[in-house]
Amino acid sequence: MTLRKLFLAATAFALTVTATHVATADTCPPPQEYSGSCIQVIVWAESPSKDLCCMYPNPCSVPSGWTIYSGPGCTDGGIEGL
Repeated sequence: MTLRKLFLAATAFALTVTATHVATADTCPPPQEYSGSCIQVIVWAESPSKDLCCMYPNPCSVPSGWTIYSGPGCTDGGIEGL
């Protein structure tokens, strides 16, 4: 991960203040394994029960059934088809 991406991820996490949704790395499921190529862009994902919002390194590593978001936290309406 480049320093810029790490800085952006840290900034996005710091700016997200939805305390009931944002989870720590300890409470988030580990990234899902995938094969093949995947765009390397940090995404946020919300659990099906809507009780967790977690950051992942790309959309392919998000747990199955979770809603994917491109903005900081789980607040931008989700990304259809991912």
